[in-house]
Amino acid sequence: MASASYKSAIFFSFVLLFILSISMAESRAVSSGIGTNSALICSKIYGANIGDTCFSIMQQFSMTPEAFTTFNPNLNCDKMFVGEWICLDGSSI
Repeated sequence: MASASYKSAIFFSFVLLFILSISMAESRAVSSGIGTNSALICSKIYGANIGDTCFSIMQQFSMTPEAFTTFNPNLNCDKMFVGEWICLDGSSI
């Protein structure tokens, strides 16, 4: 019959193996994204005012919908608020 210390050593080994497996999987997921998405540096920013909509901002600054969504990928046009920063122009690094 196995001793208690032997059983705890096996249990600890399984726990360590599990943690290392998760750690390696997460590092692969993070490293696979490197280089695929470049960071955006905004060179022109606008603060939303009362009554602004995504469409009105696109019209006001002569932006295409494609450019607007490229510069503002996480903007929710249905929940835009006064003072929200809208990127109007920029470049990727």
